[in-house]
Amino acid sequence: MIEAVGGAAANQAVQTGNGLGQLDSNAFLQLLVAQMKYQNPLAPTDASAMLEQTAQFTTVETLQAISETNQALLGFQQTTMALGVVGKDVQAISLDGIPVSGHVDSVRFTADGPFLELDNGIEIPIANVVEVSTPLEPPAEEPAE
Repeated sequence: MIEAVGGAAANQAVQTGNGLGQLDSNAFLQLLVAQMKYQNPLAPTDASAMLEQTAQFTTVETLQAISETNQALLGFQQTTMALGVVGKDVQAISLDGIPVSGHVDSVRFTADGPFLELDNGIEIPIANVVEVSTPLEPPAEEPAE
């Protein structure tokens, strides 16, 4: 286990980071170096504890990589789904929480994900779609003779 250490760098490393325990690889290494620097010389860190911490570090890095891959796959899936509903009729919940429906004319891609642009001027996020249907085509007109 990592013991509490002093210093602004160690405190900053714990406060910043991205997900999975709020420690990134740099923060973990800073804490490990600080732990070694401030350890009691009469009771040095056990080698098995160091191996355990290294294994935990590797696990955290692997989980972060899996998380990033899952985010990329989700984005790709949302993009594919959004492109698949162009030209279809949808029922959805607007950003105001009101049920809306309309024909999807186009898709706008944003940092928050794809937004469907409906024929009535309303934009809705792909995640708010409740139902998708193929528009009914009008009956074919008979050719004039």
